[in-house]
Amino acid sequence: MMGKLTAGAGCMERRRCGWLGSVALGLLLAAGSAGTPARAQAPAPVAYSIPAQDLGAALTTFADKAGLRLLFPSDLVAGRKSPGLSGTYSRDIALARLLQGTGLVYRFISANTVTISAPAAQGSDAGGTILLDTIDVAGKGDDQQLVALATSAGTKTDTPLIDIPQSISVVTRAEMDQRGVQDFNSAVAYTPGVRVVDYPGGQGMPDIYLRGFRAIDQAAFYRDGLRGGFNAYDADVETYGLERLDVVKGPASALYGAGVPGGLVNAVTKRPTTYNVREIELLGGSFDRLQGAFDIGGPATQEGTVLYRLTGLWRDSDTQINYSPDNRIYFAPAVTFQPTGQTSLTLLTSYQKTEKGGSEQSLPMANTVFATPGTPKISPSLYLGAPGLTNWTVENLSAGYEFKHEFDSGWKLTQNARYTHSDVDYVSSWGSDATLAVVDGQYINIGVQQRPKTSDSFLIDTNVSRKFATGPIGHDLLFGVDAGYYNSTETRTNSTNYNALSIFTPNYNFAYAFGLPWSDTQSKITQIGFYAQDQLSLGNWRLTLSGRQDFVRDEEYNFNSRTLLADFGFTDTKSVATDSAFTGRVGLGYRFDAGVTPYVSYSTSFQPVAGTDYNGNAFKPTTGEQYEAGIKYEPTGWRGMFTASVFQITQQNVLTNDPINYGYSVQDGAVRSRGLELEGKASLTDNLDIVASYTYLNARVTQDNPNESGVSKVGTVPAGVPENAASLWAYYTFRDGALNGLGAGAGVRYIGSSYAVMNTTSGTQISVPGYTLLDAALRYDLGKLDPRLKGATLSVTGTNLLDTEYYTPGFYWNSVLYGTRRTVYGTLAYRW
Repeated sequence: MMGKLTAGAGCMERRRCGWLGSVALGLLLAAGSAGTPARAQAPAPVAYSIPAQDLGAALTTFADKAGLRLLFPSDLVAGRKSPGLSGTYSRDIALARLLQGTGLVYRFISANTVTISAPAAQGSDAGGTILLDTIDVAGKGDDQQLVALATSAGTKTDTPLIDIPQSISVVTRAEMDQRGVQDFNSAVAYTPGVRVVDYPGGQGMPDIYLRGFRAIDQAAFYRDGLRGGFNAYDADVETYGLERLDVVKGPASALYGAGVPGGLVNAVTKRPTTYNVREIELLGGSFDRLQGAFDIGGPATQEGTVLYRLTGLWRDSDTQINYSPDNRIYFAPAVTFQPTGQTSLTLLTSYQKTEKGGSEQSLPMANTVFATPGTPKISPSLYLGAPGLTNWTVENLSAGYEFKHEFDSGWKLTQNARYTHSDVDYVSSWGSDATLAVVDGQYINIGVQQRPKTSDSFLIDTNVSRKFATGPIGHDLLFGVDAGYYNSTETRTNSTNYNALSIFTPNYNFAYAFGLPWSDTQSKITQIGFYAQDQLSLGNWRLTLSGRQDFVRDEEYNFNSRTLLADFGFTDTKSVATDSAFTGRVGLGYRFDAGVTPYVSYSTSFQPVAGTDYNGNAFKPTTGEQYEAGIKYEPTGWRGMFTASVFQITQQNVLTNDPINYGYSVQDGAVRSRGLELEGKASLTDNLDIVASYTYLNARVTQDNPNESGVSKVGTVPAGVPENAASLWAYYTFRDGALNGLGAGAGVRYIGSSYAVMNTTSGTQISVPGYTLLDAALRYDLGKLDPRLKGATLSVTGTNLLDTEYYTPGFYWNSVLYGTRRTVYGTLAYRW
C-alpha cells in the first residue's frame, strides 16, 4: 500500500479540514509504512527548510537533504506546487508533507530509493515493481541549481544558510556552467568580499584576498573540508571537477584551525551520484585553446549500493602571454559504497598535471598604466622569461575517503582523510630591480631561479554529531578532532648572470649559468586540533557556539652545507617552533516566519608565523578577531538567498621592522579591515536567474614601525585591496515560442582602484586604476532544433568582451600585472 494524499475538497471549514487532514495523514503514513519493504532502521529525523515552490524543485532539495533517490515520470511534476516544509521530520513524514495536496503517491522500493507516481498511472509487474515511463531523478542537490540554500562549510554539519550567523557565499555547479567558468578566478568573479590576482600565462596558483587579507601557502584554500595543503605551488584547482565552491567570510579557526582572518574557500569535488550522469564536451576558442572533458557516473548496481563517478579533462592551450601554455591533464575517479541506509564510504582520487609559463610578469607602471612620451606601451603579450627554460609544471596525486555512519542512538560519525603528493618543476624569472626601473628606456634585466619542490601531506578529520532536544531547546551537537602532517623539500638556485630584455623588441637569445643553490630546505609541519560546537534553537532563536584548541609544531631544516652559504662558514641548522591557540565563535540570530534572519557574531583566528627575531626567538602566531552583524532573507514561493553584512576584522602580531636591529622583524604590526557586503542570488522565475553583489572595504595598516628610511605604513591601504567592487549577472532561459531552448546571460563587473606595493625607500604608493568588464553567455539546446539531437547543446561564453585594458598590482614596488584580455570559448556538449 502507498501513502496517498488527497486535497480534501469536500471540507467546508478550514479548521475541520486541518484536523481531518492531520488524522488522515497519520493513517496514511502508517498504511504506507506497513506496505514498505523491510529496510534498515530509519535514519534520525532531519531539519528541513524548504519553501513553497514548484514540486520538482522541492523534491530535489528534499532528496539531497534526506539522502534519497526519487524516481518519477518526467512530466509528473510539471505545473504542480509543493506547500514546502519547515521543521525536523522523519523521511516518511517529510515526503508526505511535501506531496500534500498534489494527489501523488510514493513508495520505498529500497532503503534509499522512492518512486513517485499518480494513482491512476500505477502499474506493476509480476514482482510488484513499479513500472514508470521516462524517469527524472531528484536528489541532485543545491549544486544543480543557481541558488544554494544550505552548506556544511560554515558548521561542518548540513545547515541552512539562513541559520548560520556568518556570511557565506556559494558558487554552485549550475552558476559555473551558466557563466562558462574555466578557472578559479572566474568562478569567484561575482562573489563579494573576494579578490583574486590575475596571472594570465604566469604562475596560475590561486592568490586570494578575503575581506582584505591575503592568503598564501593555501592557508585559506580547502578541498572537501580539508586544507588543500601547505604548498602554494600546487594549489591550482580544476573547476570542471567541482560541484560547488563555498566561501566562508571572516575567521573560521573555531572549526578549521590555523588560517587567515578573512575566511576560507572550500572546493567540493564531484561525487558519485544516485542518478545517472553522462556528459562529454569539446571546447575551443581564444589563444588556440582546445579542451575535451567527460563526466560519467551513477549507480553501479541495480540496488544502488555502489555508486561511481569518473571525471576527466585534457587541455592544450596558449595564453595571452607569449611562450606561456595553459596545458592540463585531470582525472578523478570516485566510488561510493552504501550497504545500508546508515553507512556509506566514498573513495576520492585525482591526478592533475599542469604546465604554465613560469614568468612572474610584473611590469613597471611606466609604459603600462602611465604613458611615456616618445615610447610605445608594453605589449600585453610580452614574456618576461627565457623560452625553453622558465616553466611551471606541477604534478599532483591525491587519494582520500569520506566515511559516514548513523548509529541507532542518533549519533552520526563522519571521517574525512586525504593523502596528497606533488612534484613541482618550477624555473621562474623576474626583473632584477625591485622597482623594475627600465634601463636606457627599454631594457629590463631578467634573472632566473630554479626552485623545484616536492611535498607530501596527510590530513584527517573525525567528528560525531547528533540532533536532540532538552525540553524546548533543540541542539545540533558536534565534537571533532583533526590532524595533519606535511613534509616538503625545496632548493632555490639563482642564475649567476642576468640578461637585458628589450620590452619593445624582445630578443630571447639568452644563456644562463647556475652554481650551487643558495637555499636547500626541508619543512615538517604537524598539527592537531580538538573542536566542539552546539547549534541551539529555541522557538525562532538560533544560537551557535564553537570552540577549538590547536597545537602546531613546525620543524625547519636548512642544509647550508649543500649551498653557497657553506663558503661563508654556515652549517646545517634546525629550528623548531611550537604554537598553541584557542579560538572560538559565538553567533545569535532570530528567524522570522517571513524568512528573514538578523544575526550578530564574534569569531577569532590564529595563524603561525615562520621565522625568528634578532634574539632567535620564534615568532608568535598572528591573531585575528571579527565582529559581524547582518541580515539574511530566504523568500517563500521562489528560490533565493539574500545577505547584507557589516564587519570589522583586526589582525595583531603582524611582522614589522625591528626599530633597533634593522634587517630583523618584530611583531608590533596590526591591520584593520571594515566593510559592507551585499549579495543576492535568485531564480526569480522558471526563466530568470540573477546574481548581484557589492563590496565596500576600508582596510588600513594601523600599527607599523618605521624602517631605516623612516618610512612607516601606518594609515596606508594594503596592496591590491580595492575599496569598492560590484557585479551583476542575469541569465534568461526561453522555454517556449520560437526561441525555445535558448539561454542567454550577461554580466558586468566593476573593480575599484587599489594600490600597488609601496616603495619602502621613498614611501610612495601609486594607485592602480579601477576597471569595468562585460561578460556574456549563449546556450542552445540542439534537441529543440531536431529531436535526433536530444541531449546536445552548443554554448558560447565570453569574458571582458570589450577587451578592456586593465591592471592589477604586481609583486614589486609600484609594479602591475596585465589583466586578462577578451576571451571567447565555444563548447559542444552531449548529455544522455
